[in-house]
Amino acid sequence: MATLQKIRKQSILLLIVVGLAMFAFIIGDFLTSGSSLFQQSQENIVHINGDKLNYREYEARIQEMEDVYKLQTGQSSLSEEIVNQIRESVYETIVRERLLDEQASALGVTVTDKELFDMVNGENPHYIVQQMPFFQNPETGQFDRAQMMNFLRTIQLDDLSMYSADAQAQIQQMKNYWLFWENNLKYARLDEKINNLLDKSVASNTIEAQAAFDARQRSVDFAYAFKPYSSLPDSAFKVSKAEAKKLYEEKIEQFRQEPYRAARYVVVDVLPTQDDNDAVKAQIDRLAENFATTADYEALVNAHSEIPFENCYIANTAYAGVVRDFAETSAVGAVQGPLFDNNVWMMLRKIDEVTLPDSVKVSQIFIRNTGEEGEHLRDSLMNELVRRRADFEQLARDYSEDQTAANGGDMGWFREMDALRGMGADFVNACFSAKKNQYYSVKSNFGLHIIKVTDTTKPVKKSKLAQLAMSVTPTSKTFSVEYNKLNQLVAKNQNLDDFVKAAQEAGYFVQSAPNIRQSDNAIGNVSSMRQAVRFVYNNKVGAVSTVFENSNNQYVVVAVSDINDGEYRSFESVQDQLVREIVNQKKAAAILKDFKSAETLAQVAAQNGMRTDTARLVSFSTRRMVGIGDEPALLSAVTAAPLNELSAPLQCKNGIYVYEVLSQVNAENDFNATDEQNALDADKSYRIMYQAYSAVRDQADIKDSRIRFY
Repeated sequence: MATLQKIRKQSILLLIVVGLAMFAFIIGDFLTSGSSLFQQSQENIVHINGDKLNYREYEARIQEMEDVYKLQTGQSSLSEEIVNQIRESVYETIVRERLLDEQASALGVTVTDKELFDMVNGENPHYIVQQMPFFQNPETGQFDRAQMMNFLRTIQLDDLSMYSADAQAQIQQMKNYWLFWENNLKYARLDEKINNLLDKSVASNTIEAQAAFDARQRSVDFAYAFKPYSSLPDSAFKVSKAEAKKLYEEKIEQFRQEPYRAARYVVVDVLPTQDDNDAVKAQIDRLAENFATTADYEALVNAHSEIPFENCYIANTAYAGVVRDFAETSAVGAVQGPLFDNNVWMMLRKIDEVTLPDSVKVSQIFIRNTGEEGEHLRDSLMNELVRRRADFEQLARDYSEDQTAANGGDMGWFREMDALRGMGADFVNACFSAKKNQYYSVKSNFGLHIIKVTDTTKPVKKSKLAQLAMSVTPTSKTFSVEYNKLNQLVAKNQNLDDFVKAAQEAGYFVQSAPNIRQSDNAIGNVSSMRQAVRFVYNNKVGAVSTVFENSNNQYVVVAVSDINDGEYRSFESVQDQLVREIVNQKKAAAILKDFKSAETLAQVAAQNGMRTDTARLVSFSTRRMVGIGDEPALLSAVTAAPLNELSAPLQCKNGIYVYEVLSQVNAENDFNATDEQNALDADKSYRIMYQAYSAVRDQADIKDSRIRFY
């Protein structure tokens, strides 16, 4: 029995141990399985009415827009400023799309495939399509339907095996470009439909039309006496905090705000020292003799210069500054330098000089295949052109394998340097040595070409120059010295007050950034400081950052001085404004209490210490009255007042007025209800277009957490 009892006791302990182990296993499994959910939650960087935007989706859209921007501008890399602008534009686009989808779903509005097709290929393509640069004739700058159709046919091909790998990648890039704009077309039409629904729901009526017409017909000249509130001392009017708070609560919607932060910061511009300058001078001095004599100047320049060698002729007038002077005045073989200009040490060597057209206009037949089949096609086409005098433009339309086919092969005007960077030296030499309207065969970086120079500019002097240029910039030692000085200051002063005091004592200028928004990329007047903005938003008041660096050779330290996360501006931040309004109300009451009436405006002014003046040709549509400014109560009163009748004192924004209408002009226009309603509807339509979305967005629940990532 004792043994059995012992086993029972042990079994209870065993059950507890097993239970704990199972609990640990279950919890561990839960946490493990939930980790992906937790990670997904962390990756949701924006919530729009409960709809989540994942970090990966956002990144993909940013990349898509960057690719489109590069394609349209021809840039291969983007500056930090442009990337930040794209990031913000993508965010706004996604928010707009989500909100439009919600509104469209609620209204039962859709955009069909047939509508999208009509927007592209209908009788009147949508303005977005017509403005796309790939669909515009390079000569006229106008929309070219044939060019668009050629583009669309190419990107819709299923079999791209006939194209090289580079060409296939380019076609895929074009396809992605089109899908980007196709999505934009969908939402543009959705926006138009919703705006049209709203537009039709707020049509003007004849009563509004008559009122608007009448308001423009009467204009008046009036005299007035004015006593500004500023004529009474502020010290005579006390405002309690309770009074100001009451007004704050009444006007709370006027103080709605976007959350912001404030910071104090120090910026250090890292500039090159004399040692930095001497080091660059010594480097160019070591290369000077070889630069002046070597036959392989191209390799030397490309190995050491910040300006790569351009193996082409450039018009002397296209150069600038000392380089232009050298090109225009030096003989072939001349060498100049080392010389210092605009913080750059340079040497110049004139390789050659010619007198040739600066630009040529060329037509082509382009063949992608550079193999035997492509060469055979080229030879056949040359035979058609030379022996049978075939129509070049028609052959280009039939056989050319790029977008110039739609224009009969016309490539437009270009200079040597433009063609060199894309097509290669052989293509450039052929174009600029060719006789007009003769046919030539040449190979480029992209394939085979049959070219015809159709026009040239007037011949000018052109030079081929080698430029060995080395900028004087801060060395790593210079950066290190400035960094260490600032970093030591930060290390010893880890709160706002201590940092500001120590920085000022060390000779740094401490600046203020009073209104930093979450989407900003700058701190005060310092650009490319997104990391500093993130620090300000991710830390508490008093926190001091590490030393940040930007691409402008600047070091920056920021300290958080204020946080304003409320939906509305705080009472304290608007207290002075509220007190001013209440003081003016009390001044108005005081002026009106002691106001002395009289029979004429001059007498009223004399008895009440008011100044007098006149205003002319004031109608209800006047926005600001000359000499008076924005006083809506006065404007409304004088445009409706009878002639030659002295008014009672009128309380306005800036003071007390008494007025008298001296004369009036009633325009002799005929009222046309239809025209008036159309004008009102056009104005309303314009306002709906911009205000409807703003209203929807203001009411939306949008939580932007991008600051955690960017």
